[in-house]
Amino acid sequence: MDMAVSLQLGLKQNQKLILTQSLKQAIELLQLSTIELSERLSEELLNNPVIEESSQSTTDIEINDDSLLASINQNLSGDESVFNKDEERLLKYGDYSDSSYSQSSDDDRKRSYLESVVAHEESLTEHLQWQAHLIASSTKELAVYDSIITSLDENGFFTDNVSALAEEFGVSRKKITDIIAKINYFDPVGCAVKNVQESLIVQAGHFYPDDMSMHKILNSYFRDLEKLDYEKISKGVNVSINTVIQKSKLIQGLDPFPGRQYSVREVRYIIPDIDVKLIDGELIVTLNDDWIPGIRINSYYVRILKKKSIEKKLKDYIQDKLQSARYLIKNISSRRETIIKVVTAIMQVQREFLEKGPGNLKPLTHIEIADMIGMHESTVSRATAGKFVQTSWGVFELKYFFVSKLKSQNNDNKSSDQVMGLIKNIIDNEDSMKPLSDEDIVMMLKKNGINIARRTISKYRGILQIPPSNKRKKINMIKSEGTL
Repeated sequence: MDMAVSLQLGLKQNQKLILTQSLKQAIELLQLSTIELSERLSEELLNNPVIEESSQSTTDIEINDDSLLASINQNLSGDESVFNKDEERLLKYGDYSDSSYSQSSDDDRKRSYLESVVAHEESLTEHLQWQAHLIASSTKELAVYDSIITSLDENGFFTDNVSALAEEFGVSRKKITDIIAKINYFDPVGCAVKNVQESLIVQAGHFYPDDMSMHKILNSYFRDLEKLDYEKISKGVNVSINTVIQKSKLIQGLDPFPGRQYSVREVRYIIPDIDVKLIDGELIVTLNDDWIPGIRINSYYVRILKKKSIEKKLKDYIQDKLQSARYLIKNISSRRETIIKVVTAIMQVQREFLEKGPGNLKPLTHIEIADMIGMHESTVSRATAGKFVQTSWGVFELKYFFVSKLKSQNNDNKSSDQVMGLIKNIIDNEDSMKPLSDEDIVMMLKKNGINIARRTISKYRGILQIPPSNKRKKINMIKSEGTL
């Protein structure tokens, strides 16, 4: 059978997005917060000799052309540092005399010493180990103490397997539990326990050794205490409700997480990226980047490129760094414009929030902002990622202003934030002696045309940190009378 094979030539058109180096950098910079951008610029100033801080005057820098060219050539040969230390110092600070440099070094050494002389924050582990050294009867016993103490979490709780620990050190299980019992009464009292209840029991035994009612409440009615079910506790312990309330107040004075007072946590400082003000009805959006150093291209390298005798390898190197610098400056400017444009659009929609505060946010999505300003949704997402805005009502993450939409009977779409505001307002104005149940709140919102499930009310209460109606009633009674 004959088979015919035909070959055809044709043109096919398709679209392809090529992610250039400049576009990739623009996307990366847009996602950075102000602090992250500052760190990025610091890296660029170190890695690209063509870039300098705009506050620096290049005319003040005196440096030998041949020396600098030799340094750059050295870099091209494989050395990662474009300048040697002396030349780098000159580029940064100008022409210093030997005496001034020596004085600066002395100042740096003094400053380093003073910064190192700071109060040492003692950790929970160190504090407990110090006490263990005073009480341990042998090196082996001290090793057991250390193993238990170093296993405690930041709350001071011990959740490891006692049997496994006994097997590891070749001692009896009772020996381990005896050591744990001793650590329980180290300072701070209540450590090396499994949970909050055990910690409070230990503390009650130490601080109130003769208060049998308190001990019974913590041992047998801890869950009821959490629920504020004072009536059940009263009957079980066989004391008056007023006595239960008094014991409850004493228990509240104990520390449920004794280890936390020694926890050394890293403090996170939030520097707002944007400042938003509403002055005389006018919306003012400002990017808080004044403290970030401006950058510019050092004209010295432009002059080098004009030299006819410049080597091709050196010329290519400088041109590459110049192009990189231009991209960076252009993309930083583009980032600034994009963020201001996006935040301005967000605040125009959420103007009522700026006027009245939390609880007045309108439904809003990234797509809606993208349509408003003619940008892609992903650009809006990147521009708002990890950034904070300073308002007259406090500092908020930008994602706070994007809220979901809830359907209402009258087609007046409410945001989840607005509904939470309504719930809070309803509860704030309820009869303190007859708090509204979640079902009551559902019915009240339904009268206003808002259909919402009872479980959603419960969820929003949790977000607002508002307890259920039965707890609100007991709390209100205690506040008003001190009794039930």
